[in-house]
Amino acid sequence: MTIQVKFALYNAVSKALIILAFMTLLPILVERIVYEHIDKRLVARSERILLTVKRGSIADIVREQDCSFESYNILKEEFVAIYPITDPLKMNNGTQIRNETWSIEGEKLQHRIISRPFLYDNQMYELNIGEGISTIDELKSIIQRFLLVMMLGVILISLFIDLAFARLLLKPLNSIISTKLLPVPSPAYFNFTPIPSSTAEFNQLDNRINEMMHKLKDSFQIEKEFISNVSHELQTPISIIQNRLENIINEGNLSDELLIKLSDSQRTLNRMSRIIKALLLISKIENDQYLKQDAIGAIELMDEVLEEIEERLTEKNITLHKYFYDDYNITHCNRTLLFTMITNLINNAIKYNKDGGNIDIYTHVKDGRFQIEIKDSGIGIDKTDINGIFDRFKRLNKNKADGYGLGLPLVKTIAGFHKIEIIVESTPNVGTEFTLRF
Repeated sequence: MTIQVKFALYNAVSKALIILAFMTLLPILVERIVYEHIDKRLVARSERILLTVKRGSIADIVREQDCSFESYNILKEEFVAIYPITDPLKMNNGTQIRNETWSIEGEKLQHRIISRPFLYDNQMYELNIGEGISTIDELKSIIQRFLLVMMLGVILISLFIDLAFARLLLKPLNSIISTKLLPVPSPAYFNFTPIPSSTAEFNQLDNRINEMMHKLKDSFQIEKEFISNVSHELQTPISIIQNRLENIINEGNLSDELLIKLSDSQRTLNRMSRIIKALLLISKIENDQYLKQDAIGAIELMDEVLEEIEERLTEKNITLHKYFYDDYNITHCNRTLLFTMITNLINNAIKYNKDGGNIDIYTHVKDGRFQIEIKDSGIGIDKTDINGIFDRFKRLNKNKADGYGLGLPLVKTIAGFHKIEIIVESTPNVGTEFTLRF
């Protein structure tokens, strides 16, 4: 979920909670206000009626109705009732206002009632004035429904407004992410163009990223130059020493013991030269110094590699089986590097295989992706060692003196350069399977 969606949802939820709280409190406030208004009217009406009673205006009516009086409107929403009090203690209750269900002509209705005792002509009476309150519940229900509809409307409208505002507000940040934080092959390809923004924080972020990438670019350039210079400086004396050793050996008149020592020295120099070349190759690939402008069929590439290593298979009496079911056109690649990658994998399968063993190579499409599988019947790899096989200078089998632990790291580097996934499965004393998924 993006930050602008979170921002919009947060605003919408916060507004909803505020409206929900308002929707809960408003009916209570309305009810209280209405009751206060009704109570004031009831008190005023009771005052007017008591004043009328004192003037004797309803004396005849009271006497005719056997000392009681009732009057109500046609809808029975309002009524006035006067009853004689037989219990003297009721006179001490004073004025009371309450909600009560009042029966009028057999119909029970909810009323707000004021009761006031008074004395008239040495007789105690109770004045009851009622006003219907059934409409208050209807009013509360109407208010709640109105607020609910309003809440939904406000949430939807605010959600769209907040999304638009958040999108506008975060536009510079999205530009920084899309132009500055996407993966690049190397700092040399980084886009240093400033992102315009009126927000100080986004400008500061953009400037800091540019500063950091300038430093990385300088560091990468220094590393490239250092590796190139060191490799050249190391290769030159090695070549000179190799030539001198060859001249000494060719001159003759050397003892067998000295010839053996000179031959060992030559092998050591050759090994050192291969290590330097491999390290330089890895460094150049990691620094994106190779072009990816070639295209080649997978089966064509495999056939070229197999033709190259055919002699090694014969030397170790290893049988190779080809199961080329599907072909795949590899585009935007470096043909030489892919050749090196496949060659190193098959060389490993030969090097760590058993005498008279097998190597099976498959090319096919699985789960919508083309893959190459290289299986051998060799010594295998312990599960605890599989995670470290791509570490530099770590050999799979230390008993093999001709390895220097850079074959698989080079494979991993070339695969990463071409966005190829490598999967390794192995069982000790059974064999190893390398899968390349394009």
